[in-house]
Amino acid sequence: MMGIPFGFSPTQIFNFCVGKYMNFCGLHSRLVELDNGTTMECWMPKNHGARQTRGGYSTKKPSLVLLHAFGLNSHTWCRQVSSFSSAFDVFIPNLLFAGRSFTTNKARTEFFQAECVYKLLQHLDVQEFCVVGTSYGGFVGYRMAHMYPHAVQKLVISSSAVNMTPETDEAMVRRFKTKDVTEILQPHDAEGIRRASILAFYKQPPFTVPEFICNDVLNVLFNVNRKEKLELLDGLQLRKPDAPPLPKINQEVLLIWGEHDPVFNVIYAHRLKESLGDKADLVILKDAAHVPQAEVPWEYNKKVLEFLIKSPRETCFPSEGSIDRHKE
Repeated sequence: MMGIPFGFSPTQIFNFCVGKYMNFCGLHSRLVELDNGTTMECWMPKNHGARQTRGGYSTKKPSLVLLHAFGLNSHTWCRQVSSFSSAFDVFIPNLLFAGRSFTTNKARTEFFQAECVYKLLQHLDVQEFCVVGTSYGGFVGYRMAHMYPHAVQKLVISSSAVNMTPETDEAMVRRFKTKDVTEILQPHDAEGIRRASILAFYKQPPFTVPEFICNDVLNVLFNVNRKEKLELLDGLQLRKPDAPPLPKINQEVLLIWGEHDPVFNVIYAHRLKESLGDKADLVILKDAAHVPQAEVPWEYNKKVLEFLIKSPRETCFPSEGSIDRHKE
């Protein structure tokens, strides 16, 4: 039996174990070359493309795309894979400069990220799909819903203030007493990693995380492609003072937030709900901060599945009875 192919790195060991778990759940990682100088890595069903039929009806599941937060990678959805894969064909791309996704293109906006994800799905012959995006992934998901309304069926915006303004950055800087928002979103030392943990989780461990673990997370996650990731932050159009108004979208939307989110206060969720009107549902999860999908995964998964499965197009989505199988 082969050993783990690296030295003692807690973060790499975690990534190794998550990869094996995702394999166990029926997914595998694939690299796809696009036509715009970009290569994207995506976790996808192992049997994707094998169209099976039973009794004259296709057994292919509807498609669901999960988009991760800034500075992280596709592994952050590990607590959703089992639940969501029971009802959907799940696709989890690594956004640009995460995992093995990379581009020689100079574009750095969330529009370009949305274009790359769409091109990836087109290459995989995924024509229609729902999207769940958290934080930065929500920015990308919203742009996809606007740019490709024929493809995006439903949208889940998770802890993602797509209605943010330049004042949002200023408020975060004041709250966490840093010089710039990049110190919060792209930490450069062990203290920054600890601060990121406070942002992510409402319930903190009863001990100080050892510095060697913080430095390991820093080196494995945040220092790889650091220059390009900082360019992504600078290229985020939602943060620009001259950004145009947020465009309207026609899809049904679920807004799902941690009650104690210190990055994007729940007030952004309420404002977004008001802006989107009747087409949007809002769910606030207790005892959770910026990453409720990791902190309260059972409640998160249940609410997302209920929203995605509830559809007037009965032939497109599984029956509501299947939701009982998704408890973790």
